[in-house]
Amino acid sequence: MASRQHAGMNFAMTLRTHPWLAAASLLALLLVIVLNGFGLVRPLPGSGSLMRWHDARHDWLLVADDQANQLTVYDATSGRPVRRFGAGDVGDVATLMQRDGRLFVVGDDGKRNELELPQLKTVASSTP
Repeated sequence: MASRQHAGMNFAMTLRTHPWLAAASLLALLLVIVLNGFGLVRPLPGSGSLMRWHDARHDWLLVADDQANQLTVYDATSGRPVRRFGAGDVGDVATLMQRDGRLFVVGDDGKRNELELPQLKTVASSTP
């Protein structure tokens, strides 16, 4: 028990003699958190800017273009564009995410807009 108290006293003495050490430690911790993106909205695994969707009558390739802020749906067999959506149609476009058979268009701010397939209609939106 005496060694534990002694260890605590050494730590307290170190902080008294080097007050900048606590601030530097907190700054290093903050840097690790920021560089790892802790708490930031990021696309989930299984998401991406290119996604294939098909059923009995359709075979589509959906492409999210973050630079142009648009979603383009192509016929996967012929390569011809089927439909193009801008930000006014499906919100901000950064990436695509598919979960439980549902397709979401995810914006840079993390807002998700659900796109109903094969109707290609926005049915719901949510914020992070």
